Amino acid sequence: MINIFTQLQSNKNLSHNERIIADYILEHPDQVLKMNTKQLKEACFVSTATIYRLCEKLKLSGFSELKVRISHSLNEYMKDDDHFNYDFPVKKYQTHFEIINKIKEDYENTLSSTLNLFSLENLRFATQALKKAKVIDIYTSSGNIYFAQNFQFQMQEIGVSVNVPIEEYHQRLLASQSDKTHLAIIISFEGRGILANIIPKMLQDNGTPILLISSYQYKPLFTVNYHLYMSSLENHYHKISSFSTRLSILYILDVLYTCYFSLDYDENLMKKLSYYKVINENDL
Repeated sequence: MINIFTQLQSNKNLSHNERIIADYILEHPDQVLKMNTKQLKEACFVSTATIYRLCEKLKLSGFSELKVRISHSLNEYMKDDDHFNYDFPVKKYQTHFEIINKIKEDYENTLSSTLNLFSLENLRFATQALKKAKVIDIYTSSGNIYFAQNFQFQMQEIGVSVNVPIEEYHQRLLASQSDKTHLAIIISFEGRGILANIIPKMLQDNGTPILLISSYQYKPLFTVNYHLYMSSLENHYHKISSFSTRLSILYILDVLYTCYFSLDYDENLMKKLSYYKVINENDL
């Protein structure tokens, strides 16, 4: 079942009044569970028809099913701590013990937040696209390159090649050679530099399907075939370090790899073990 909070946060097709209701639910989920449609419309200053249009866009039968879905996902959603300072989780003069626990809290909240942003349907489609692609290319920048290379290594361990161009020229060159047999994975918090327009336009012109991993606030101007959302709890620049964003990206890529692995679990496990058997035999 797709997380209802993910749908409310990431749905880009809501009208202004529908977005008001969605934001109200995100801010007051426990209160909404106690409301009827009249109380919700009065709280949001919208019509009853708007509430049912929102339910229809969420592919729900009505307000009752919406409340069932909210109740089902509420525990995980409430684990997200809005009062935690993700930009400055550690303060001046804190002890090593406090630092250890604050980073642990940062990580736990980040994993919970990222989990809430997963759409099982989008994840399934993205995994199928990975399997279908003859060539997988990852476009990203800065510190995210290391996570892309880690994914590249994981896939290589089961015999799947993944391209991770680092320099801008190599990214442009690879994008220019891409076609519909490729799958392009773009990792970008909110789309900056050549990842915002140049690379996506080249890929789109070549008919390459795109899997975008970004914050849910990012509204790309290019066509996205598959979209997975990283946690966006941190400020992009004003922070100690990218503790939360880094972990969120790693979590998403690890989930993608494991979902791909599970499509042919026994075969992939056999490949990986056989490769390392050959390596160990030749080390003797």
